[in-house]
Amino acid sequence: MNIYVGNVPYAATETDLEELFQEYGQVAKATIIRDRYDGRSKGFGFVEMENQETGERAIEALDGQEMMGRPLKVNPARPRGQRREPRHYERYEPQQLTASDRTDRNSSDTSNGKTFHNPYTFVPTPPRGHIERGKFAGDFNPLEHPCGREHNLDHASLKPNLWTGHIPIKLTTVTPLVLLKDDGRERDPKDDQIYDVHDRIPESSLRGMLRSAYEVVTNSRYSSFRNKDRLAYRMATSEANILIPTIIKEDPQTGKLKAHFYTGSSHPTNSGPRKTRKQRGQQLTLNEIKEGSMYTALLPRYNKSEITYQETNDEPKTGDNVYAEIVLCGSGSYLYWQTSRMWLKSDCKSKPGPGSVPNSWDESKLYKDSNGDHIIEVVEGAVLITNQNIDKKGNERVFFYHNTKKQQEKDITADHKKDWKALIKNYRDAHPDDDDIFNRKDMNGSPKKPWQVFKKNDDTPEYAWSPHLYHRENKVDRWDRKVEDALKLKDGDMVYARCEIDDKTGNINAVKDLFPVMISRELYENSPEDLLDESLQPANNLDELSAADRLFGWTPQSQVSDGGYKSRIRVVCEDGERSTILKSFKNNPLPLTILGTPKPEQGRFYVAADEDGTPQEGKSKQTAGYDKNGKKQLRGRKHYWHHKRLEAENDADYWNPSGKDRIREYIYSGDKPSQQNRSIKGWIKPQKEFKASLYTQNLQQTEVGALLWLLSRPEEHYFRLGYGKPLGFGSVKIEIDTDRLVNDCLPLGTGEHWKAYYAELDACLPAKLNASERNKCIQKFQDSMKKAYQEQNFDKLSFIKGLKQVLKGPDGDDPIHYPRRYPKPDPDGKNYEWFMDNENGRGRNQDGKKIALPKVTENKALPYNPSKPKPRRGGR
Repeated sequence: MNIYVGNVPYAATETDLEELFQEYGQVAKATIIRDRYDGRSKGFGFVEMENQETGERAIEALDGQEMMGRPLKVNPARPRGQRREPRHYERYEPQQLTASDRTDRNSSDTSNGKTFHNPYTFVPTPPRGHIERGKFAGDFNPLEHPCGREHNLDHASLKPNLWTGHIPIKLTTVTPLVLLKDDGRERDPKDDQIYDVHDRIPESSLRGMLRSAYEVVTNSRYSSFRNKDRLAYRMATSEANILIPTIIKEDPQTGKLKAHFYTGSSHPTNSGPRKTRKQRGQQLTLNEIKEGSMYTALLPRYNKSEITYQETNDEPKTGDNVYAEIVLCGSGSYLYWQTSRMWLKSDCKSKPGPGSVPNSWDESKLYKDSNGDHIIEVVEGAVLITNQNIDKKGNERVFFYHNTKKQQEKDITADHKKDWKALIKNYRDAHPDDDDIFNRKDMNGSPKKPWQVFKKNDDTPEYAWSPHLYHRENKVDRWDRKVEDALKLKDGDMVYARCEIDDKTGNINAVKDLFPVMISRELYENSPEDLLDESLQPANNLDELSAADRLFGWTPQSQVSDGGYKSRIRVVCEDGERSTILKSFKNNPLPLTILGTPKPEQGRFYVAADEDGTPQEGKSKQTAGYDKNGKKQLRGRKHYWHHKRLEAENDADYWNPSGKDRIREYIYSGDKPSQQNRSIKGWIKPQKEFKASLYTQNLQQTEVGALLWLLSRPEEHYFRLGYGKPLGFGSVKIEIDTDRLVNDCLPLGTGEHWKAYYAELDACLPAKLNASERNKCIQKFQDSMKKAYQEQNFDKLSFIKGLKQVLKGPDGDDPIHYPRRYPKPDPDGKNYEWFMDNENGRGRNQDGKKIALPKVTENKALPYNPSKPKPRRGGR
């Protein structure tokens, strides 16, 4: 039995409804109806009970019963065919928002509902090139560089003036800690991703966290860097107008590839087809009119007026040589050719003549000459089918050349081939799981081909993929023909070219870029690695080792003669497994919110205007992207904010998953978790202590000082550990464990101290680093950094300021979550919508503000609506 439930509190969830009705019988499904745009509850829903008897019992008991302070309206739902207007149960009466509802809709007790902070930020990494070799922060070969009275930092012996021993530390969880267990099994990506969790802290996790922090405070080289390929961005729709249809052909004489340009009837310019302006009292000739039309002819395909071949009624295929009857359409300066009939050229003995415009066509869209006649022609051309790969696509294209001038062509160079391969590879890298393309299924479980459009569920269509994504080696196309891999540019390929053109003559001087579709991805000029200063790139040999490499060890990323360098610090976690520290969800795993994937393509977030990490506000995607213009650098090292005020001691209720009075960002709010989710069987509770030790060998005074500075952070500074950091998990306090000091001394000693210890069997283990000596080490570290970067104040170093801010969390009361349009979470994430609004605006009368990620120390939040009104035309 289906039951309508009205006046449902905004804060209520499907689970709340299900639990309420389960007291009266088995519930098959509970649904709350939500706004399609912002995901907010509309204040009503439906509950489906297993049988009529239990449903009637629930209606009788619950109609008028209060839920979260509101009387429910409960009655049988009418079948769709019997609904009356107005649909009473599909409306919801305005509900007076309580304080609880306001919290729910804004996702935070203190949010103003207008702004938020992105979960991650960047700590600047200024270039290290001016640092002299031999300084603590500089690069040098540890096996050859003089250090104290010894000549190297090998691992064979303890050096007289260097510190060896261990530093006892204590780690306290401040928010729940999620450390996923790797159970070793291969997971089916289509299944729910459910993970068990550790009830201890693995040494590798703690070591990784410490190394990351140490790299920042010493501004060391990156230990690894994977973004060596050029990234791509989606070009602006306005770019489609300037791209020239092109067919790649092999020269039979030389075997070289050439680009043959199909400009239709148009005169090409760098800004698109030339528009001839009408002078006062002048009438444009037909040729002048046609010169301003779009380059290709539209081929109706997906709007219920599909064009097939005359005589045979066969579907057109990419590369087919055809005769096309085309009609000039449009008005004013916007003109385009529309195909009305088409013949396969091989089926025709001669070129057909033009006919008349079909009666079904809209006369208002047809262009007429000065005599009031339609302009109809039959041209020779070739068909390009790229499939219904976007919403509302209705047409494919016919490439044709219909001009008195000789058709132009240009050589395809090795660089064109290289860039083409990189672009197609970038497309495919966005879909690392081939099942996304080749093994799709509709809502009934039926397999679907890459070129098909189908319904994945009742509301959302799955569009087709473009051929360059599924044309692979040993694959077939939609007509079961073997195809060559689209990675290789070859004879017969139909593409779009951005060219350098002489606007006056229309001569094409050079091919700049090639694209597989009209609105394509486009590669940035440089790769992220190109914008990373050479002094920060991972070391290639022992001479280039920076501070973090020398302390935590180094493994070369490339094939070099040097074999690596062993770490001089070992992390030991001294607490074993403790099930008592876990909050368990074993019987009912907790689904976590879908985490966003890294988006380095977003230049406004990842690229800085200079070495200080200055954001690039208001710039286009291309201008703000990866190119070496000016002093551009990467923003720095990526770090996740501590979520201020969500510490368990300040907000224990937030970390109670069963609480019903507010939104919890970390809980997935959708109906059923997908393969994108992670569900956990537990977490380590807040306010749990762990003991560990850092065993060190031959540390310089400055190295000890850097470690001690990290371990001496103020009370409100927290490090981040484990999974789910964007959701607020894993904030931990780490400090020296003073209970394990020996007479207020760290158990560290120099080589001389250890020599004396081994000389006398009854001597105590060296513990020589007292409070005064510890302060000297910290001061020595700070002095070395000030000298290396020519800064008078240690706390003003950009990377030190940035790290301190990250450990503390952003100032202000705004919530922290991935970009989205509204304060309330969307179960499906849809982060891309915010980035689209930021680029193009949210409506026809808006532009995108093109906001950049704020500087880590800027104390600036992001708006939910990154749009602005378009300027009025003609205004002063």
